[in-house]
Amino acid sequence: MGFLPVSRLITREIKEFVASPRFDPADFPESDPAWPRISIITPSFNQADFLERTILSIHNQDYPNLEHIVIDGGSTDDSAFILKKYENRLAYWHSRPDQGQCDAINQGASKATGSFMTWINSDDLLLPGALDRIGNLIREHPDTDLFYGNHVEVDESDRVTKRVYTIDFNLKDFLYEVHIIIHQQSAFWKVELFRELGGLNDCPYAMDYDLFYRMISRGIRWHRIEDYLAAFRIYPESLTGSGEVMRSRSATVDGIFHQALGRRRNLWDKTVMKYLYKTRRFLSEPRSLIAAVEHRVGQRIKKR
Repeated sequence: MGFLPVSRLITREIKEFVASPRFDPADFPESDPAWPRISIITPSFNQADFLERTILSIHNQDYPNLEHIVIDGGSTDDSAFILKKYENRLAYWHSRPDQGQCDAINQGASKATGSFMTWINSDDLLLPGALDRIGNLIREHPDTDLFYGNHVEVDESDRVTKRVYTIDFNLKDFLYEVHIIIHQQSAFWKVELFRELGGLNDCPYAMDYDLFYRMISRGIRWHRIEDYLAAFRIYPESLTGSGEVMRSRSATVDGIFHQALGRRRNLWDKTVMKYLYKTRRFLSEPRSLIAAVEHRVGQRIKKR
């Protein structure tokens, strides 16, 4: 659990931001073409406990040219009720069985009409001001393909448990999995680029890692910013909290490592080289070390 003042401040901001709608759910949102159109895809399945907060974190942004698409996999909880409550704010939504998260995101992206997109899972959040920041950057840097920034991790109650800082992209950092570097929930990329790449591959739980590797391999233009843009929710029942993501990501990293360097990732790579790159990252971004210590201490306090 984050206990430093900055973490407590972000927690308060998040809780206030998603406490209630800052708009009339019955109103249809207006679009201002002077702003870049941003498409957000939300894949969802039985996430009624968090779905409304996700929707509020997106629409309380009051971004003037937003397209929000929700692809629900036929939830059996109250998700459909929540989606109907906010359906005037949604560009499109449906609730029917699909082939999983990758399929849902690809379905949503096929309907997107924006110039830039991201996906925000139905238990994650956008932080206040994120869309205005990205919209301004798109206008200032029209040739950039990908923007990404920092994010926080939160628990079931929206409390910040960890602050995560990004670094400039470096292939070796990426391959040695010291740091994911680009975090999907705090990244926005061109819709056209996503379609040219064929969307997400069917690599469960690690499709973001695969997607960004394919983007970087094309020599795209990226821009990293210092802002906190999103909150990634981790809790015992979540895929990340259960450990499934890390197991899948490791297999995906092995495959990409072999593809990029022409050899298999061995024990030396996974231990010595990994920690050498990790040490270099902490030296280049000291805030990451402070945040990591805060996270570890917070975990120990919570267990007592």
